[in-house]
Amino acid sequence: MALRVLVVDDSPVTRVMLLEMLDLLGHKAVAEADAMDTAVEAYKNQKPDLVLLDLALTRGDGLSTLKGIRRIDGQARVLIISGNPQQKIQEEAMNSGALGFLSKPINMKELSAALTRIGTEPR
Repeated sequence: MALRVLVVDDSPVTRVMLLEMLDLLGHKAVAEADAMDTAVEAYKNQKPDLVLLDLALTRGDGLSTLKGIRRIDGQARVLIISGNPQQKIQEEAMNSGALGFLSKPINMKELSAALTRIGTEPR
């Protein structure tokens, strides 16, 4: 099943890379954002199947963004991506409702596996 994905990352280079990976994997990026406010607004407007969310953003942070999105939609599916592999951060993200955590640099095989798993789970 092709997923409609919101890509949220402060790095334009990483966003482009993720957009290209999604396309190669047969998924569609419906919007992209680099900050908490634009990510939450894009989620409201696009209602994507999944959010790929970095923890470091230009305004706000990924955990606050995750919580903001989950307030809008308690069933929102969010996959955290981050260059910060600290276990405490991963646990906080998972406790806040994230479905998983991928470490940067993003590996296409791991992204594919996560998207396949998420795409087959009931919402």
